[in-house]
Amino acid sequence: MADGGVIAAITAGDGDPREQGLVRLGTNQPLVDYLRSVWDRREYVLSVPVSEFRSQNLDTVLGSAWHVLNPLMQVGVYFFVFAIILKTDRGLDNFLTFLAVGVFTYHFTQRSAIKGARSIVSNESLIRSIGFPRVILPVSTVLSEGLAYLPAVVVMFMVALATGVRPSPFWALLLIVMVIQVVFNFGIAFITARLTTIFRDFENVLPFALRVVFYMSGILYEVENKIDSPRLRQVFNFNPVYAVTSLARHAVFGQPAPTILWFTAFFWAMVLFVAGFFFFKAGEKSYGRI
Repeated sequence: MADGGVIAAITAGDGDPREQGLVRLGTNQPLVDYLRSVWDRREYVLSVPVSEFRSQNLDTVLGSAWHVLNPLMQVGVYFFVFAIILKTDRGLDNFLTFLAVGVFTYHFTQRSAIKGARSIVSNESLIRSIGFPRVILPVSTVLSEGLAYLPAVVVMFMVALATGVRPSPFWALLLIVMVIQVVFNFGIAFITARLTTIFRDFENVLPFALRVVFYMSGILYEVENKIDSPRLRQVFNFNPVYAVTSLARHAVFGQPAPTILWFTAFFWAMVLFVAGFFFFKAGEKSYGRI
């Protein structure tokens, strides 16, 4: 979207100067007005992720095919390292599908956190130029990553079918899991976006923190096979990343998931979304003076 289109979409309104972006920088709107302002700019929130998704890889020979090829190559690399070399597939009948679902599901949250952290600091000129609800920026980044995640979902089902998994009505539950994860990712992006404006070094620390979460969430191993302590295995059930990943795996494998995993995923998605939103909004007045 051209710069003029971006500004027009962000500042769209019906006549109230506040709805047209003519809000004094450094002020906080009441919650209802703020949400209404976001809704008035829904066209921008939805169109930018689509434009970014379409523009990716346009300068390459294979173009959009990379949306599928990239996930396939990642699965191949992780399978070679962790199944063939490190032998972490012991105890699992279908490690390839297990690995594909875990890696792709986590990658969506990881990318949302990283891109969300950059959403404010990378748009300084736009933020300083006009007034608009800044929450639009992290929301757009998560939706953009969500679109990029869709080809990976297709690959997950392709891998599952290729390795002998039969289609199941449980596959429909993956859509519910994805909605929960999007809400969860919104909350994470809200938090990382503001933290980066407070501590600019946070952007450099974040990848290491996410790597720790990666290894502590059962992405590359089955908790039941690798963790001996029953009490410690129970702790994993309250890890939101582990819960979302496990729910996605149960759906793809056509198995019912434990209720505790649904509770954990939904609870943390709601808590982080609400807490993250208000945490982000509380810093609204400072974003124009980065």
